[in-house]
Amino acid sequence: MPSTYTVNLGIEKIATGEQAGTWGATTNTNFDMIDQAVNGVAQVQLASAGTSGSPNVLDITNGSVSDGRNKFLEFTDSSDLGATAYVQLTPNDAEKIAFVRNSLSGGQSLILFQGTYNASNDFELANGKDAVLKFNGGGASATVTQVFADLVVDNITAPLTGNVTGNVTGDVTGNVTGNLTGNVTGDVAGALVGDVTSTGSSSFSSIDVNGGTIDSTAIGGTSASTATFTDVTSTGTLTASSVDINGGDIDGTNIGATTPDSGTFTTLITTGNKLSIQTSQTPASSSASGSAGDIAWDSSYLYVCVATNSWKRIALSTF
Repeated sequence: MPSTYTVNLGIEKIATGEQAGTWGATTNTNFDMIDQAVNGVAQVQLASAGTSGSPNVLDITNGSVSDGRNKFLEFTDSSDLGATAYVQLTPNDAEKIAFVRNSLSGGQSLILFQGTYNASNDFELANGKDAVLKFNGGGASATVTQVFADLVVDNITAPLTGNVTGNVTGDVTGNVTGNLTGNVTGDVAGALVGDVTSTGSSSFSSIDVNGGTIDSTAIGGTSASTATFTDVTSTGTLTASSVDINGGDIDGTNIGATTPDSGTFTTLITTGNKLSIQTSQTPASSSASGSAGDIAWDSSYLYVCVATNSWKRIALSTF
């Protein structure tokens, strides 16, 4: 009766009564194969990029040591392959967990699959990256997936160097050096050094600018500068001891420039004791062009437009 082989590792199972006097060699080979599978490290050099229909084959060979059985697989080349490399693990019914590193030159990606090629079942490993992959041994429709795609851990205590892409939910205690792109919800305690750019709404209970700058202007220091800000937007109450509007807009109306526009304000309130209209105007007649509420004056009269194109006047006298 001939030998049979295990599905996942291809280890030879000697039939009863077979290989008399030679079974020791077979057993030793089996031990070597187990050694490969448990802690084997292999550097696999690809001669060409291959294609999805004619890939580089990574074998788990029955009864003998082979690259595909190793626990850690590093893919290399002798020179830039010029395209994304394709690698197929065989046989397609072998289940396997492998640590894989893409060390191809030229920045080439590595696509790994097991069954008949299907873009939805493969795994693309970016250049210079490592991944722990599961080959599920599903035959022609076998899939290759990342083991840690949805890793759940209670705590991580260690220096974290490199890029973090994705969502971080929970508390981060320690220093973050580098770029943070995305939304931050929660409290940030500590020194924030660098640029903060918000494309949405940012809410702060308080901001203490101590000796720094806003729009390149020193604010909050011992000798704060004066300056013009491009935009100041407030959804609540904005209190300022003084405001100098020089060529800017209020409610879309140019105010304070050398040639200010005319405009309509919803409410105009002054806490002073006078309202000054500095340019005189004399309506041509009581039916001159005007809108209800318009006010004009000259040296003799105060004019009020009481309806469209309808003016009334009050004579002025000395006192």
